[in-house]
Amino acid sequence: MSSEQPPSNHSNSSNNQKKPRWIWFITGPTACGKTTVAKSLAQSLGFSFVEGDDYHPKANVEKMSHNIPLTTADRTAWLEALRDHESAQPPANAPTPHLAVTCSALKREYRDVLRAGGEHAGDLKVRFVFLDVEEEVLRERARARKGHFAGEGLVRSQMEALERPDGEGDVVLVDVGRRKQEDVEAEVERRVREAMGI
Repeated sequence: MSSEQPPSNHSNSSNNQKKPRWIWFITGPTACGKTTVAKSLAQSLGFSFVEGDDYHPKANVEKMSHNIPLTTADRTAWLEALRDHESAQPPANAPTPHLAVTCSALKREYRDVLRAGGEHAGDLKVRFVFLDVEEEVLRERARARKGHFAGEGLVRSQMEALERPDGEGDVVLVDVGRRKQEDVEAEVERRVREAMGI
């Protein structure tokens, strides 16, 4: 009888491990175009789209609709809800495990809350796209859009609160300025594809 042992399945099991789930947060101050870009990215890459504003408590929406800036305390429950959503295992019948999520994530500490979801879920890669826009352009955009609870009056306070993600290696910076929307969307898709290797 041969003493040879059957080949180990360890390498096969390693190769067959689930591919990571990617969560892309499309970030930046109000009126920078987060929702439009995130929806475009989700459609192009087959990701699920999540509107981060839907996770705000009613009290937050009420404040913002009256141009009252949110405090860090106001944002805590919102960020934690998004963190919990991102780290939850998707349903078995979900068409994709990957998400494109809108979230202002104005400060590094806010982004760190979202990063924590990835740290606790071993198969999760949390990344950010920061849409970089000047305040003047944001004001113009906020005045022009209809039916959104966050108006022009919030632009100044958000710019004051903003901590640009310089030096944060998991953030892709995209200059929006006065570029055509389709050019911004194309750059975001290209940069995301590069990061994911697809």
